[in-house]
Amino acid sequence: MTQVFASTTFMGPDRTRVTEAVAALGRANLDGIELGSTHLFEHEADLLNLRKMWSGRILTHNFFPPSADEAFVLNIAATDESARARSVAHCLYCIDVAAKLGAEVYTVHPGFMALPLEAASKRGDSYYDFRFDESRVPHEIAFAAMLESLGTLLAEARRANLKLAIETEGSVTKQGILLMERPDEYERLMSRLSGIWLNFNLAHTSLSARVHGFDVGDFVTKFGRYFAAVELSHNDGHSDQHMPLQPGSYVLPWVCKLPDVPWIMEFRNATIGDIESGAALIRAAANQGS
Repeated sequence: MTQVFASTTFMGPDRTRVTEAVAALGRANLDGIELGSTHLFEHEADLLNLRKMWSGRILTHNFFPPSADEAFVLNIAATDESARARSVAHCLYCIDVAAKLGAEVYTVHPGFMALPLEAASKRGDSYYDFRFDESRVPHEIAFAAMLESLGTLLAEARRANLKLAIETEGSVTKQGILLMERPDEYERLMSRLSGIWLNFNLAHTSLSARVHGFDVGDFVTKFGRYFAAVELSHNDGHSDQHMPLQPGSYVLPWVCKLPDVPWIMEFRNATIGDIESGAALIRAAANQGS
C-alpha cells in the first residue's frame, strides 16, 4: 500500500510556523505528514493543538519542536560533553512531544565531526546546509559519542512507544563532516544498538554512494528491513537541493523498489501544487511497479 507523506519543511526558504504548514497540507491528498526541522519556536501547548488541525498519521523529525534559541545546533555526536548533553536533552523533549502527538516515528540526525558555526539556512540560490569550522573530530570519537547518545534516546523512545530512527546521510560538497555516510557504519550501528531504525533519505544516500563507491540498490537490499520511513526529493546529483519531484526525476524509478513504509516528500521553498504533483507522481510510479 502506497503511503505518501509530506514534510512541513516545504514552505518557503526560511523558517516558518509549523501551524501554517500543517494547515496548508490539510488541503492536499496525503496519507500523513512529517513535522520537520525548519520552523520557528512555538510553545508546547500550541504545538499540541496541531492535533485539532490534523487528525491523521504523524512522524516527527530531528529539530521538532525547535528550541527557543535559534542559534542552537543539534549535534548528538558532539565531543564537548555540555554540547552533547544539551542536544540529547532537546531530543528527549522532542520524543516527549512526539509521543503526546501520537507520532509513529521520531527521526534524529546522527551528528557531525565538525563544529557547526550557525544553524542551517538557505545558501546561495538552490541548496540548504550548515557552515562548519575547519577543524575535524576523529571519526571514532564522534561515532562513540553518537552511539552513547542514541542509547539514551532509544531507551526513552521505547518508553514512549514510538520508533527512533536516524536519517541516512551523504554529501558531495561536505566531505569529512557527516557521520553515517557509508554502509560499514550502518553495520556497526546495527550490531551495537538493537531496535534502532533508519529514515532512508534517498538523496543523501545517492550523493554518498557517488563519493564512497557503493551501490544504492545494494544498500536498500541490505538495510531495507530497518527502514521506518523514506525521504524523497529531487536534486542535480551534486547538492542536496530538496527540490520538488518532477517527471523523469531519478527518484521515481526507486519508488517500487522501496519498502512499504511512509514515503515523505521533503521539499523546500515549494507550493501545495508541488506537493500534490509529487504525490501523484509517486503514486503513478508505485502503480506502474506493482
